[in-house]
Amino acid sequence: KQGYQRRVRGRIATTAVVTGSSMSPTFNKNSPKSRVFVDLITPVTKVKPDDIILAHDPEERDGYIVKRVKALAGQFVEVDKECPGSYVQKHAFQGKLSVPTGYCWVEGDNKITSHDSREFGPLPLGLIKGRVLFTMWS
Repeated sequence: KQGYQRRVRGRIATTAVVTGSSMSPTFNKNSPKSRVFVDLITPVTKVKPDDIILAHDPEERDGYIVKRVKALAGQFVEVDKECPGSYVQKHAFQGKLSVPTGYCWVEGDNKITSHDSREFGPLPLGLIKGRVLFTMWS
């Protein structure tokens, strides 16, 4: 039975612990950690704006991030003037950015504390590990 649980857990779904405040108030509103259930079988081509995803961190080799998808390839992102981020400041044109093919734009729900596409740029779709379906506990 344990071998089956590992196989299911690694190929179909998994759980992840979300720490920090970048996705608050969606996660970690009442505690420092939330455990989420992650769908690993939905192809990245099915990810859509407003989905919350688990992805490999583009800046930290062994790290993961949980963020909300704001835009997909071919869509435009409006610059948030209050929290623009270093990538946005360098690459925005007339207050907008275009998401290139093969990428998505991700942001945390708490823009003040989130390190996201506004800092590191569009996220390659290949870094997406899965889609967060629900919170197990928070």
